[in-house]
Amino acid sequence: MLIIAGVLVGFGTRLGSGCTSGHGICGISRLSKRSIIATMSFMFAGFITVYVVRHMLGAI
Repeated sequence: MLIIAGVLVGFGTRLGSGCTSGHGICGISRLSKRSIIATMSFMFAGFITVYVVRHMLGAI
């Protein structure tokens, strides 16, 4: 599972033209529309992942 997650992070970084920190800190402070959308996407994906792991997979 961790290998798949790492590959997806690498793919997302390439697709989003930057890392989560770069978009979240630098991009939003510059009011970059692209960075705001990217950061919202990262947050949404994180929320969905936590929900699936905690509620659907039964993780503690």
